[in-house]
Amino acid sequence: MLQVVSFNIGGARGMRPAPHDHEQLAQDAISTLKQVINPGQPTVIALQESGVAIVDGIQRNVGRSMARHLGEDYVDAFAAEVTMCDHPHPNLWDRPAFRRMIQAAEGNAIVTNLPVAEWSWGSYPSHNHCGMAGSWARHTCISRASLYSSGNRDTQPRNLMVASLNYRGIPLYFLNTHLGVLIGEDRRDPTFERSRTASHLRQAQAREILHVVDELKCADRTNEQPERAILLAGDFNAQPATPEMEMLQRHFRLLAPENERKELWTHHSHRILVDHILLHDPADQFEVISCHIQSKIPFDDLTDHRPAVGIFARA
Repeated sequence: MLQVVSFNIGGARGMRPAPHDHEQLAQDAISTLKQVINPGQPTVIALQESGVAIVDGIQRNVGRSMARHLGEDYVDAFAAEVTMCDHPHPNLWDRPAFRRMIQAAEGNAIVTNLPVAEWSWGSYPSHNHCGMAGSWARHTCISRASLYSSGNRDTQPRNLMVASLNYRGIPLYFLNTHLGVLIGEDRRDPTFERSRTASHLRQAQAREILHVVDELKCADRTNEQPERAILLAGDFNAQPATPEMEMLQRHFRLLAPENERKELWTHHSHRILVDHILLHDPADQFEVISCHIQSKIPFDDLTDHRPAVGIFARA
């Protein structure tokens, strides 16, 4: 079985002891995930609000620490959305969580024990660490925001990670993202003006994701490669019936969690379902076995999100 997890691990870091402890966050995330996955099985984890930093002269990397704790077969890749160097606004970095850090970045990460697959249009070993990702994982911007000038999430850049992986002989693309959110939007009232503005923002980002999907498919066709299955996971900051998610569902199958209705949410504060796993499988290579939301998680000291877990098998 293939285990796919989407987990926003950073939402409650303000409640954690300062300064931000990357190693402790990694250990707590692993302890949480081991309640629902078997690390010895084929696994791919999409992390949002992950981070890397240099603290007291030592590099800290949440995804890399998680990979180390999960086992020697695991590898990680990180794609920064904001960095101290490129987005030096004090509203973000002049907080207790980042004390003693001389360099820091936050963004998305992928952790997996799946074998990596060649890109159909070529791999470049001499550039394995382009953009802090790796030869098997790349990323691209999906939002117009670039300067992060206000130091809050209204202008935070967003990206899409793309990993080239192989599950038991099936090459596949794994995509990880974290769509935008605006301060003041009403997460339960889509007719509220600020909510409509936020939805339009996410629709634009969804269109960028679909553009990347088209590029991946075109690259495979151009190089006379079979069309790969595509798994898309992340924190979409949107519920299933929103226009941005409906846009993605015209091309992907959205996995429906099997939890009871009262447990059908992933965001703790708003009690809404915003973390999703989607599948595009034109050759019907995968069978969806199950999908569920992990309900038991220590919100007070880890995150305000709950992980979504999808289980797949070869068809």
